[in-house]
Amino acid sequence: MVTSVRLDPATERNLAKLSKVTGRTKSDLIRQAVQGLTAQVDRQLKSGPTAYDRLVDMIGVVNLGPGNRAARSEELLRKKFAIRRTRK
Repeated sequence: MVTSVRLDPATERNLAKLSKVTGRTKSDLIRQAVQGLTAQVDRQLKSGPTAYDRLVDMIGVVNLGPGNRAARSEELLRKKFAIRRTRK
């Protein structure tokens, strides 16, 4: 079956270079790429959903407050210790 593929200039150059280096035709390289991608997708589908797929609805739901705690860690610790000293 004949299929036409449109490539951007950079991809065409890469394909031509790969063809020359490997001694394989462009068609062979494209076929191999499609077969490899198909196998990869099949493996992913067989292994089931990833951890990300399972948690995607929960990502970003929790607000933990200001995101600069690491930069302010010394200040926050000093405040906690000051509170503990006043309780004693």
